[in-house]
Amino acid sequence: MQPKRSGTPPFEFVHRKDLHALPDGVLANETRLHGGFAADRRPGYGQLYYGMPGSGILRIAPDLRAQELIDLPAALQPLNFHSTKIGEIGGEPRRFLPANEDALVAVVTLDGRLDFTLSKPEFEQYQSGEAKFAPTDALPVGGDLFVADGYGSNYITTADLSTRQWKGIFGGAAPVAEAQGKFSTAHGFNLHPTDHHHLVIADRPSSRLQVHGLDGAFRSSHALPPGSWPCGIDFIEWEGRWLGVIGSLLDGEKERPAPIFIVDAHSFAVLSTIRPKEELGVEAAQHLHNVVFHVAGGRLHLVCQSWNPGHYFVLGLV
Repeated sequence: MQPKRSGTPPFEFVHRKDLHALPDGVLANETRLHGGFAADRRPGYGQLYYGMPGSGILRIAPDLRAQELIDLPAALQPLNFHSTKIGEIGGEPRRFLPANEDALVAVVTLDGRLDFTLSKPEFEQYQSGEAKFAPTDALPVGGDLFVADGYGSNYITTADLSTRQWKGIFGGAAPVAEAQGKFSTAHGFNLHPTDHHHLVIADRPSSRLQVHGLDGAFRSSHALPPGSWPCGIDFIEWEGRWLGVIGSLLDGEKERPAPIFIVDAHSFAVLSTIRPKEELGVEAAQHLHNVVFHVAGGRLHLVCQSWNPGHYFVLGLV
């Protein structure tokens, strides 16, 4: 019997049930997942990381067949890390963990040791009592860390990782969904894979991606299917073409399970729509929160996380 498929060829995917490899002791917290994945794409590595509220950080083996729990300091274990990214400070790898409910970004080593934290930015825009800081993503670029305040005031702020001081700010809450250069929810972002001076920012309720320069200047806006809520974007070069993958929290049809989009990394045109719950039978995947590309065994995979309920699952390219 052929496994169920979803998507448009050549980007059809199947559910890899055999790759749900959570270790003992964390399954009770899986339904609490509300974060994202960091891929260690350094040559010779290939692990992925994500936060598990109440447990710590999970490290996924490069072949996706095993996971191990990395303990965090006791004060960090209860926190929800809304995303995970990997970068370097002074040549040493670090994970950057925005805690949306605790108004901080934790910077930790790969073995779980806390290096330092960044708290609410000191800029004028954050001085009023109503200016909430609830970071949803963090992205290291060179010696700087960009932070998306998607559940707070919707600014993108920049910190210098050597001085640990805030240095830049742009964006802010959009007065209307169509406003360019401001955000309804600046939920997740990434560096463009071929133009490293541009950030691609998922503006979730506005069903669009906004492109900004590293200086904060607005460059362009790209619409996604109406009613979709893009949570972020990840990129990969596959068979000579740059692709993006986007997990959507909602579908344009009310109550319909949310999709995953494969897009062209330059035009952002949708090339394939994958429906994990509706067409592949992943029952927990009503809402997608984060999806990243991963190559294992020469095969392209999508490593996915749903929300409410939280669930970890993997799809494999047909």
